[in-house]
This record gives sequence, C-alpha cells and structure tokens, in this order.
Amino acid sequence: MARSEAYEVIVVGGGIGGCFAAATAAANGAEVVQLERKPADQGGFIACGDAIKSPTDPKGYPGPIDMAAITSDEAVLADGNIDKIEWWDEELGVRKVLPYETHSNVIDRYEFGQHLLEQTGELGVTQHFNTVVNGIVQNGQVQGVEAIRDGESVEYEAEMVIDAAGAQSVIQDMVDFEDLAVEPEPTFEKPHYTHFGSAYREIIETDEPVEYQNAIVGKPLEEMGYVWYFPRSPTAINVGLGFQMNKEPIALADRLREDVEDRPEFDGASVADRFDKKNKLGAALALRRPLDSMIAPGYITVGCAAGTTHPITGKGIRGAAFSGYSAGKTAAGAVADGDVSEQRLWEHNHYLYVEHGEAAKLAARDAYNVAASSIDIPVLRAVAAILPEDEIREIVSTKTSFDDLASKLSIAAGATKNLVSHYRKGTFEHLGVSKEMLYEALMGFRTTREYVDRYEEHYENYPASRDGYFEWLAERDRIDDEFYDAIDLEPDARKYQ
Repeated sequence: MARSEAYEVIVVGGGIGGCFAAATAAANGAEVVQLERKPADQGGFIACGDAIKSPTDPKGYPGPIDMAAITSDEAVLADGNIDKIEWWDEELGVRKVLPYETHSNVIDRYEFGQHLLEQTGELGVTQHFNTVVNGIVQNGQVQGVEAIRDGESVEYEAEMVIDAAGAQSVIQDMVDFEDLAVEPEPTFEKPHYTHFGSAYREIIETDEPVEYQNAIVGKPLEEMGYVWYFPRSPTAINVGLGFQMNKEPIALADRLREDVEDRPEFDGASVADRFDKKNKLGAALALRRPLDSMIAPGYITVGCAAGTTHPITGKGIRGAAFSGYSAGKTAAGAVADGDVSEQRLWEHNHYLYVEHGEAAKLAARDAYNVAASSIDIPVLRAVAAILPEDEIREIVSTKTSFDDLASKLSIAAGATKNLVSHYRKGTFEHLGVSKEMLYEALMGFRTTREYVDRYEEHYENYPASRDGYFEWLAERDRIDDEFYDAIDLEPDARKYQ
C-alpha cells in the first residue's frame, strides 16, 4: 500500500519552470514539494540549445530566484560571448547576420540547472529526487499525484498541482479534464502531439577555436526544422538539430553525424563526457502558441507543457521562468484563499497574456510557423534568402522593430533588391523554384504579417476573468479560420482545429 504525504502545492518537474514555480510558491508562504525524476546530481541535465539572453532582467526572470548569483559562477558560462545570430544556407551561398543589441550567452545548462535546484531548496522547498509520477488523484479537482520514489509507492496530496513536466507532459495525459467540476466546461486546452518538435544535441569539443565562436548559427533541414551550432566556448559547441512532429520523421543522430562529418572545424573533434558517458541528449520541444487556458481546478501548467517556450523566437529558458513565477504566485494565493477554482486561478492566464504580455507576442508570431509549415522547403529556403535581415529579425523576435510606412517600404525595397540579385546569379535554379512560386510565397508571408498584428491585438485583450473566455475564444477561432483561408491552407494542414 502506498504511503501518503500532504503538502499545499506539488510541483512536478525540476527544470526552469518547475524551479521558478516552486521557489515562488514557497516565498509566498505555501508548503511546497518538488518532484524530479532524475537523481539530485543529474538534475538540470536537459537537452536544449542553451541560449539565454539578459539573464538578470527582472521582467524575464521575476521572483525570488537570484539569477545574478547563478550567472556569476564561471562554470555556468554566462559570459556574454554571443553578439549575433547567423543563418547559413551554404548550398545557396547565403549567410544572414543578425547582430544583438546586447550580448547573449550559450550556457552550460547542467551547471545552470544545478544552481537553480540548489536555490529552490534553500528557499524552503522540499525536494524529492528519483521520483517518477505515474498517476493523478482527482475528485472534482486535481488533488495530488501518485508516484514511485526510490522504488516505493507514494501518494502526494495537495490543494494545487503545478505541471512543469515538459513538452508532451504525462500529467496532462493522466488528468481527466472532462471529469473536473467546472461549468459549462473546462477551459484547459490539451495540446496535440503535432504541436511539438523532436530535438537532439551533442556537446562537441574541437582542437581549435571555431570561427563562429561569437555567434549562434542555424542551417536549414530537408524537413521543417534546422541544424544549430551554439558555441559555449571557442572550442565547446552545442551542436544539434530539430524538426516538427507534423513532418516526416528524421533519424536525428544520423542526420547530425552527416552534417558534422562534412565540416572541417570538427575534424578530429570528440563528444564531451558527462556522468561517465557521452554528452548526448534528445528531447521533445513545444512548437506551438501558448495554450489558450493553462489552468483547471487545482491545476496549473507552465513552460514547455504550457507552450510558453518557443525555440524559434528564442524564448525557451525565459518563457519557462516567467510562466513558472506566475504559477507559483497564483497557486500560493489560491491556497491561502481556500479557493482553487478556475475563476481564482485565472490570474495565471491573464498575467501571461496581458500583464507580462510575452505570451501574447509568442501566440501572435506562431502564425509565421503555421505559414512556413505549409510551404515546400525549397521555396522556404528561397524566401529566407530574399528577406532582408530586419524582416527576419521581426519573425524570430517578440519585439516589433518597425511599424511606420517608411520602414516597411525599406524592407520591401531590400527584398526586391535581393530577389533581383539572386535571380541574376541563378541561385534558385537547382531548387526548382519558379518566380511564380516565390511570388506566391512572398504574398503569403505578407498576408501572414498582417494576421500577426491581428492576433497580437486579440491576445492583448485576453479576458480578465473566466466569464469572458468563451466569447474571446470564439473570436480567436474566427481569426484562425480567416487566416487559414487567406493563405489557402488545406484542412489537414490547419494547425489548430
């Protein structure tokens, strides 16, 4: 028989979202337990690109976690070594360079994660490692989880469960949302598996410094995705790739090996070790807009599980942090009030979409991903070659850099100049991309940009309470349908249905 333990808040997951949620809930007076499936000395060992910008910005990383203390440790590698993004399409002879206004970092994600877990424990959170959640306790609301801890069955009871279990969360699979006590129906949006991507990375150590040691580099894949080179140091490179799960699968490790073997800088290089084995990891990643609603009675979700971490816009680590902070603050307040209903937890949704606002921008820019997924890869590569750097920056960032007519005319002129130059050189001939195909794709991109603005305005008006949600949702769904029609998406290509 499983033994039982009771807390006020259970946080499932020891990643960034989980640590920010647990630390914030504890700092706000809640009794918190954090459950992590890995052993304590392996917590934070997670597969991602490891890029983090402005790690001490309090808006990006709010709450009690001391990011300045974490990033001051040299082992974390938050040394501002990155000053630009580069996009290489070597077959086409294209290199796009997007300078950062301020420096960015490619960190050691394990060292960073270990510091996060340590600080979270110091803030009063009970931490149980080697704990695998395998069931949910619910009765009208989510009331706890069932788990195996060090080989022993344990039932954890609580007023609130915060799901920081990552992309394709097992918690979401186990909760019976339709059986929760909420009228007229639950607002929680359960994501579809095609809304995620699969990624794989290795830490490769080279004999000599790489020429792009101050840049994070992306390159196109044959499917919807990209290869990346993210230098942690001049001779330690996070090399990986990822693709969307709504596309044909790729043998990730084999495909990465093909790429690495063709590059002279990796001649004689080796994969670094971690825990007495090669530092190679795979993972699922959220490649969708944030969930329409991230709450249910007794339940909140954050980070990859909530879709607030979109790697295309570079908000993976930051998106997990601010959503975790919001969940922890909301959960602690709900427990103190003795009310864990959807109405009480609604502030989590509203904070992310309106008060903090980053989720609204992420949701709006997901339209670019929807449109790009409908375009053949050769055409998409041609479009990327033609677009000026400023327009590409607009797509991969959540900051709007130009809205006035003069700026838009400048972008259009730059695209036209690039188009003429590439056709004179015959850049696209072997791709089989005609002028008509390229024109159609560019017009679709222009249409998409218009809808990005419409989406952002709509998400910025996210309802302040649950009462206005279904009306808001119906209007958002109407915008979806109009957008899909405007870019001629076939029914089976419509991402959100």
